[in-house]
Parts: sequence; structure tokens; C-alpha cells
Amino acid sequence: MRRVFELMVSGLPLVIVSGLLYAGLFIKPQPHGSAVEQPAFERGEGVYGVLALAEHKVWAVGSNGKIATTEDIGKSWRRQESGVDAGFQDIAAWDEQRAVAVGNGGVVVVTVDAGRTWKTVEVPKSKLANKLLRVKAQAEGSAWAVGEAGMILRSTDFGASWQRVGDEEDAAWNDVATTAGQVWLVGEFGRIKVSSDNGTAWRTVSTPVKTSLMSIAFKDANNGLAVGLGGVILATRDGGQSWVQQQSPSSEHLYSVLWDGSRWLATGASGIVVVGDGDGRTWKATRLSPLDRNWYTAIAKQGNKYFFSGATLAVVDVTAL
Repeated sequence: MRRVFELMVSGLPLVIVSGLLYAGLFIKPQPHGSAVEQPAFERGEGVYGVLALAEHKVWAVGSNGKIATTEDIGKSWRRQESGVDAGFQDIAAWDEQRAVAVGNGGVVVVTVDAGRTWKTVEVPKSKLANKLLRVKAQAEGSAWAVGEAGMILRSTDFGASWQRVGDEEDAAWNDVATTAGQVWLVGEFGRIKVSSDNGTAWRTVSTPVKTSLMSIAFKDANNGLAVGLGGVILATRDGGQSWVQQQSPSSEHLYSVLWDGSRWLATGASGIVVVGDGDGRTWKATRLSPLDRNWYTAIAKQGNKYFFSGATLAVVDVTAL
């Protein structure tokens, strides 16, 4: 009996090894639980442009050719394949189906099916630099894009083709806006230009500052704002014929300005948000949260929510600001 027991014990290692080998070869592990959904934008990736449309749809674009959309006011985001790796700086749309995104290296992509597919479009390039910083869409398929090296591009066919309409120069145009019959540009050294003939000729408008202007917006044909570095806020109340510097509540750089239908908002470095009354004369400074020191390059509004994009993507209630 003792001999039998010794034989059984001595054979145990072989049995164990054989069992493990069988399990490794023939028994496949079964997954348990649900897969972890990857975020649309990874930590450390910039989200430089954001666009709000009707029916709760919002587009956001940023680093590494990423495009994402939400249809539940930012609760969840879904990636869309852009087909490029270059970082996007901005996005604009003519409607819920047709949109255009622009960015580093002069990259331009368009969609005609709500972002299910994106197509790269070739555009004129500069010998100096080619980053496209902003794009704005207009009615009937027109669009404008601006960027480094004095780049001004115009499309009249929903972004399928683009023509250069400005001279190459060693300075950037940082934003573009349109009013009835006019196209406005803001850029480095406090420059503002306007065209009344779709870019055939441009007229320089005098401003009281020399610091770079980063963003421009109009609430109607007469009233508009331009914001820039050092907290600069310029206002026009005569259709852009003259621009007057306003008392700013902050010296932080301002990168984007928005007219939300009832008041002005501008945002920029170190989490700053400045809120102005309807005339843009009285301003207050605040933040998305007391400890927020992120930088933001764009603002969009949808319903009772603001979307801020930049170093991160933030969604806040309108009543919070």
C-alpha cells in the first residue's frame, strides 16, 4: 500500500504539467464584462476646434487628425476616421451633412455624409508655412480659410476646390468672419483687413493696437468684436469703419470670441473666460472652475451648454458663467 502511495505522489508533477499544457492548448479564456471604450481624444491631445449644429450635434477636431462628434450634448463622443495624421485646427459646416476641417500642413478634409467618410482636398500651398488656423462656411457652398504666411483661401463648391485670394507674406491671418457682402480678417500686429468683392481687393483698417488679434465675430452688420493677446478687446459699432479698444477685465491672452445671441464671451490662456454685455462695453472675468488653468482656442453654444475646446474639451451650463 505504501508503495502505491509513493508511486502516486511521484507521478503528481507529470499530471500537473500535463493538465496545464492541455489547458494552455485547448481551453480558451472567455471574456467577462464589457470592453472599455477608448476616449475620442487621449490625454495630452489638443482639441482645437469645436462646432455646434442643430439637433444636439457637435463636432470637435484636434491633434493627430482626430475628428469626433456627439449627439447627446457631450455625454459621449464618437470618433470619425479622417484619413490623415496632421492636427486639425478648426471645423465649419454648411449643414448637418456637409462640413470641412482644416489644419497643419495645409490639410483640408471634407464630408458630404455627416462625417461617415472624409475626403482630403488639395489646396494651394506656400513656400513659407502652411498651417491653416480657421475656416468659416457661408450659405450656398462658400467658405473661407486663413492661416500662416498670409494664407487666404476661398471655396465656392462646398470645399471641393479652393483658390488663393491673397498675397503671400511673412505674417499670419488668425481668423476670418463674414457680414453682409464683406469678409473680415484679423492677424498679427493688430492688423484688420476687409474685402467687399470676395477677395479681389483688400482694404487695411486702422486699429489702436499692435498686438496680435486672434479672433473676430459680428452680432450683426454694424456690431462686432476682435480679441487678442494681452486681453485686448476691440469693438466696432459702425460696420467696421472704426475699432475702439474696450476696458478688459484681464491681461490673459484671448484666443476666441463668440456672440451667443444675448451676450459676448471670449476665452484664452490660463482658463480665462471674459463675459461682455450686449454692447460689448462692460466685461467681467471668470473661469470654468476655480482651479482651471487650461488654455482654450474655441467656443460653441448649443441650447443651454457651452463647449470650450483647447488643451481639453469642456462642457458647462450657460448659467455657470
